[in-house]
Amino acid sequence: MSDDEVSEVEALRAEVQRLRAEVDGAPPTVALPVEGPARTGWWRPVVVTLLIILMAILVPLSVLARWAHDEVADTDRYVETLRPLATDPAVQTAVIDRVTTEIMTRLRVDEVTGEAVDALADRGLPPLASSSLKALATPLSDAIEGFVEKQVTALVKSDEFETAWVEANRQAHTQMVAVLTGKDTDTVQVSNNTVSVNLATIIDTVKQRLVARGFTLAERLPAIDAQFTIFESDDITKAQSGFRLLSALNTWLPILALICLIGAVAVARSRRRTLIAGSLAVVLSMVLLGATLNGSREIYLNALPSSDLPPEAAAAIYDTLVYFIRLNIRALIVLFLAVAFIAWITGPVGAPAALRRSTSRAFGAVRQGGNRVGIDTGSFGIALWTYKTPIRFGVLGLALLLYVMRDHPTGGFALLVLAIGGVILLLVELLSRPPDPAVVPTSPAAGPPPS
Repeated sequence: MSDDEVSEVEALRAEVQRLRAEVDGAPPTVALPVEGPARTGWWRPVVVTLLIILMAILVPLSVLARWAHDEVADTDRYVETLRPLATDPAVQTAVIDRVTTEIMTRLRVDEVTGEAVDALADRGLPPLASSSLKALATPLSDAIEGFVEKQVTALVKSDEFETAWVEANRQAHTQMVAVLTGKDTDTVQVSNNTVSVNLATIIDTVKQRLVARGFTLAERLPAIDAQFTIFESDDITKAQSGFRLLSALNTWLPILALICLIGAVAVARSRRRTLIAGSLAVVLSMVLLGATLNGSREIYLNALPSSDLPPEAAAAIYDTLVYFIRLNIRALIVLFLAVAFIAWITGPVGAPAALRRSTSRAFGAVRQGGNRVGIDTGSFGIALWTYKTPIRFGVLGLALLLYVMRDHPTGGFALLVLAIGGVILLLVELLSRPPDPAVVPTSPAAGPPPS
């Protein structure tokens, strides 16, 4: 073969390489990632399995520990957690009924009416008038009860009640958390396996309202120490002990869970597959924690007599107190599903590799179409192509940093961060342009391409 023929063959090879780069959207010399050399040792799968199981146990405990600590130590979060109860219809109805009952019991309208009729009868009141007044005792009692209930309802549904509720929780934070720690205070008592909140302040405010509206009989009301039941269970002592233990370990449990995951990945035979398995184990543990919360909700509702607290109000209280736990469950599910997907998509063979090839071809077709209509990012696109891998790691690292720096990330926040990161990576893929293989050598074996 002559030198001219050899040159033509080399030129054809370079042209084929260039066309393949345009179609595939990647330099022809880029190879799919391959698994590293096999890591031997019978002990590796055993250690990895134990670490993943331990991590799957520690992660739910970490969520519960953070909830316990934040509800006790963070006054603002505690107040914000309890704020919705002031406007919850079920809780409002329960408070209205309880306060009205306590006031009417102390007023003893039937007894007062009977005493008045008897006194008038002793002074010569005609029998017909006496019997008529006695017959009016029940309607009079109902009318007074309706008047009292109206005043209580007006107070409970007003902004004054919500403001008082929030400020009382802020000022008496150490007292209100006795619901979770089991410590008796002037505001919250824990006795006979029952947790209850004192309604004396609300009743006193209603008393002042009644007197101000001309119902002077309310002045006879003594100090009423009524209790609004929050929780009742035979296992309340065990629950309080567990709560205090989790609150004390809230910092160490997440660290230990992370160390278990890192250790499992470090010693595994296949680090990528172990990362996928560990992430899915966290997701499964969060699903089980959510199911446990739902089961505990039914236990809580069944353990609380409806005479002490209506089921609707009890459900609202439970859902409010565990809202922070459910928030973290959703956030961790979204985060570790994303980690598992990223680890899976980097697989060297099979479906992940096929998906990456298809995606590369699609981006290559978009770039080729842009070139045909005169859209060219020039040196900027080449720079994006050259530093594509560092950019990817930078975007993922920044997304993880934003998630970690968030005080209490939610599932929606995690989805938002992932969506923004995905859009940025998509733009990098669309704007990047591979160097022209006709100008840049593609491989030593092919020889220098023609100018």
